Amino acid sequence: MATVDRPSSHREELGIVINSAGSRFAGVAAVLFLGVPIVAYLSGDPRAMFYVHLGLGAFWFGLDFFFKFVLGPALDEVPDEAAGMINQKLVPKMAVVAEPLSVGVIGSGIALAEMMGYWDSPSLWLWGALGIGVAMLLIGFGPLHYLTTKMGVELSRPEPDGERLDELFGATMKWGLVQTVLMLVIIAMMTGIRWQI
Repeated sequence: MATVDRPSSHREELGIVINSAGSRFAGVAAVLFLGVPIVAYLSGDPRAMFYVHLGLGAFWFGLDFFFKFVLGPALDEVPDEAAGMINQKLVPKMAVVAEPLSVGVIGSGIALAEMMGYWDSPSLWLWGALGIGVAMLLIGFGPLHYLTTKMGVELSRPEPDGERLDELFGATMKWGLVQTVLMLVIIAMMTGIRWQI
């Protein structure tokens, strides 16, 4: 595991997070979550894209809820040392999975709408889903990216600052809850889109 006292750039911080997660793990996550939607789109089969979008979306939704409402509360109940050891491995892996997964889900949704002809006469539901998807990407690649990168760097240190981690984790959970609400809203939007068929 990398240990750096003070990275001088965001690029160095990202390097620490990727190294902590494992560069092979990060590479496989990126190829899988970005490559599968591309292959489905190139197949020209809307059914393939539908199942890719559905599968990736279910994985993202399940991961989000499991992390926030099962794993997070469970880690709160164990000693700080044990939670710290788990988070040293968990946070970097979550960071390198979340971003390509979010792009894969939202990108496959946009591509699926195009393959099904929804962009020929886009409805309010479609524009709403697109707007929420863009908002989720902005949050994911903005504050959530920044906060989880800072957490990963702090966890990589020989003696992580517990107060700083608590502060970063609290802010991450607030933005993460916004993402959860947006996920529920976008699912409702997609239901509205499906009613149009």
